[in-house]
Amino acid sequence: MKLNSILKAFTYLFALLFIISCKTETQKDESIDAVTPMNDTIQLLDSLIKSDVRNSDLYFDRALYYKSRGVYPKAIADIYSALHIDSANVDYYLFAGELFLDMNEGVKAAGLMSKGINMNPENQELYIKAIEYNYYLQNYEASLNFANDLIQINKYNADAYFLKGMIVKEIGQEDKAISTFQTCIEVDPSFYNAHMQLGLIYSYNSDDLAVQYFENALSLDDNSREAMYAIAYHYQLKDDFIPAVKKYKEMILRDAKDHEIFFNIGHCYIGLDSLDKAYKHFDLAIQIQPQYAGAYYMKGNISEIRGNNADALTNYKQALLMLPDDTNITNAIERVQ
Repeated sequence: MKLNSILKAFTYLFALLFIISCKTETQKDESIDAVTPMNDTIQLLDSLIKSDVRNSDLYFDRALYYKSRGVYPKAIADIYSALHIDSANVDYYLFAGELFLDMNEGVKAAGLMSKGINMNPENQELYIKAIEYNYYLQNYEASLNFANDLIQINKYNADAYFLKGMIVKEIGQEDKAISTFQTCIEVDPSFYNAHMQLGLIYSYNSDDLAVQYFENALSLDDNSREAMYAIAYHYQLKDDFIPAVKKYKEMILRDAKDHEIFFNIGHCYIGLDSLDKAYKHFDLAIQIQPQYAGAYYMKGNISEIRGNNADALTNYKQALLMLPDDTNITNAIERVQ
């Protein structure tokens, strides 16, 4: 690095630290105090840019600062200025993409990634973002093309295989999704989300191989509620209520305030013809979450089955208070009145 560049860097750092640590004696009230730090920082950056208009990093720094203060139009103007000076800078493209995505301008974010890749055809971070942004926009063909290109660049990039798996799953190519997620795991056996996706695909098809993949995910993150829930819910969907209840109860030992788990146990007990236990667990869900309309409805349903219309009506009315437009609840009320 040249001596003058080093001196500029130190001068810039010192000036920023000075602004953060010092207060001016001319501040007159709290409202001025509130705006002065931003004004001083911008004034400093403006001054530095004025004295070195071809320094792209200064525009980038000002863009970063504007973004941190939520001033997105000025942040965008500055990042474009930085890119105009240094059109191959990967960090600028990545930051610009984040800016546009924050503003729900996904098309512009994706377009910038394409430009960045044209300037940096081997940069894997840009490919990842190009895949993600196009996936977000449902441009699946473009997203898939970027994923395949990235795999050609680096056949050991697990993220590329995972994202490709998500794309082909989304467009209905289930067998290819399974194969791609499995390749992802071969490249990186610790890729939690790939195990989860395989589990979800097999569970959707009522295949108990799902449990193996969910267990694999759980071995990678033994605190994962997602993985534990997926195992229990897989059994529940298959009407294998006993192992489902067992897994749900393991979850309660970890979090006794998880109202959704008590609700699901209630459903399992209905499947096991244990209406007393089902009613109790729906009631436990309500004790944790008093606004749980579904649990009130299920309590009403059980009471209706038992012929206790008074209790059924009470519970249905409670559910209706929370879901006044639900026709299932209004129909149920008409039945028991």
